[in-house]
Amino acid sequence: MAKIIGKKIIRLEQVDSTNSYLKNRKQLLQQHGLVVITKKQTAGRGRAGRKFLSLPEKNLTFSIVLHPNLPLAEVQIFALLAGIVVARVLDNYFSNIRLKWPNDVLVRERKICGILLETDVIPEHNFPVLILGIGLNTKGGLIDYPDELQSIITTMELESASSSKLTNTPGNLPLIDNETVLQQLLTELEQSLEDFSFCPSVTHNNEVINDGRAALLKEWLQRADAIGRKVRSLNKKEEQKKHPGTVGIIEGMSREGFLLIRTANGHLITHVTGDILEIKGDK
Repeated sequence: MAKIIGKKIIRLEQVDSTNSYLKNRKQLLQQHGLVVITKKQTAGRGRAGRKFLSLPEKNLTFSIVLHPNLPLAEVQIFALLAGIVVARVLDNYFSNIRLKWPNDVLVRERKICGILLETDVIPEHNFPVLILGIGLNTKGGLIDYPDELQSIITTMELESASSSKLTNTPGNLPLIDNETVLQQLLTELEQSLEDFSFCPSVTHNNEVINDGRAALLKEWLQRADAIGRKVRSLNKKEEQKKHPGTVGIIEGMSREGFLLIRTANGHLITHVTGDILEIKGDK
């Protein structure tokens, strides 16, 4: 298989945001598989306009251009795919990895990676172009991060040290090479795009024999340990108004990648946008 993802990489010393860098350069969005990576982001962005802290050399921050040739309503699933890609790579380093809808990767319930999926349009392209941003905490100890983050984040070096029973001090942290991890992620993304082909194979009897979308959703749900988890569903308006939201149990996922939540009164709702707050102690 010819390498497409990461065949061309733009390497920057510093930029406000790798996603913004691509959005501001429409000509680059023509190149499926193009990667932009930086050593430092000065204005990294997360989902819903949140800030993503980037520490020089301690985070792996990059964005990828993808042309999935799917309508806008179906591209959410690529955020889930990216989570699986990151989790598969981290499996090589340590365990206790879990995904959280829609775009977080956790290790021992601490955030190690965030994913930002954005869309754009370019001339002569019938479907949206995806900009897939990944921010992975690779290096350093908790002391390197602001006080308010120390109880909720972790890094690859810390988790690798924990797995090998080393003391979690800077001098004893195992070496994590950012370039090696980058290449592992790009290789896994390329393989996953092939594994989860969204063009199902159909027999002459119209029987689906290879549904990559269904396989992706199944793996994501398993890695998230999502089925049966009690959550509070908030939409963006409810988040702004501090509304209590809707409490229910995750029952599955739609083919577009949205959570299906069964409420206490038996209604099945589809969570499309907004935060999902997990209610601890109920899974």
